[in-house]
Amino acid sequence: MASHATSVMFVSPSTPDDPFFSRVELFIRMAAENLGFDLTVIYGEAHRIYQQQELEQYLAKEQPDYMLVQVYAGSGKALFELLDKYPTVKVISLEHLLLNHETEEVGKPGEIYKNWIAELTFDNVSASETLSRYLLKACEQEARTDRWGIVGVNGLHGQEALQRHAGLVEAVNRTNLYELHQVVNAKWQRELAQKQVRTLLSRYPKTSVIWSASDWMALGVADAIEPLKRTGQRFCIGGFDWIPEIVDAIQANRISASIGGHFMLGAWAMVMVYDHIKGVMPRDINSDNPILNLQLMHAGNLQEIAPLLERQAWKNVDFRQYSLFYNDQHQDYQFRLPLSDPAE
Repeated sequence: MASHATSVMFVSPSTPDDPFFSRVELFIRMAAENLGFDLTVIYGEAHRIYQQQELEQYLAKEQPDYMLVQVYAGSGKALFELLDKYPTVKVISLEHLLLNHETEEVGKPGEIYKNWIAELTFDNVSASETLSRYLLKACEQEARTDRWGIVGVNGLHGQEALQRHAGLVEAVNRTNLYELHQVVNAKWQRELAQKQVRTLLSRYPKTSVIWSASDWMALGVADAIEPLKRTGQRFCIGGFDWIPEIVDAIQANRISASIGGHFMLGAWAMVMVYDHIKGVMPRDINSDNPILNLQLMHAGNLQEIAPLLERQAWKNVDFRQYSLFYNDQHQDYQFRLPLSDPAE
């Protein structure tokens, strides 16, 4: 009799065509195929209430062995109460976006909700500070010639946006050369970011650095400044995510840098599922111990990183090489792309 393949559900928090989460899904599918898992994907449609409803309907009919889910801020308690009704479904959460009071309510993996086995996170504050420091350094000459301002476009109000904004502020506070004028909420939308940056630059013309909480919005920023670049003005623009379009934008000198690597977030979680089945996954994987370090992409390392963003670079990869079961000499996961260049 054929053995039953382990079933895994990925709950995408967004839509199938989301510029970032469609990439996350792509590499989850590759890892699932490689590791022999039966994968199902459902979509939260970028709304916590809709995501909760979709989960309720699905779980009432069928329960996977494992679930990968990004928990929306404001829905933590309700989500884990729902999942607690299905104790055989083992849950790995992706990122830590819960509000402080929610973190207290749900605890850490395994403390209150026993089927919540891990939380795979990275440090948004540190990543944003790394990106921001690079942008400030890249535009230092402009700042010294009376263009010392910084503006920014953030995403929707929530922990992710707050954390990334905090990293920007931390980087600015470490320099006496720049002033942070204003950061606006562009709701993760490219066209809105484009419109808002035009307004910001008319309000703060002595600006050289434009920070963005996502690459998609950063591309909108780059669209907005094209007329100014033709007059000889130079800007340093950066974002998060490493979406494919950003490679061409860096190559064309439209974008200065992007920080990312978390497009592999779900694929790494699949490796953790593999290790949990084998009985070797560590028990203390939570937001206090981020195990994924984001890395900076810029013109200096673009040729090294860009190939790793393509599907074909991973089609022959055995994801078990990242497993602790197959690397018993390691105590911690090595979830980092194999780059020779450091983060900056």
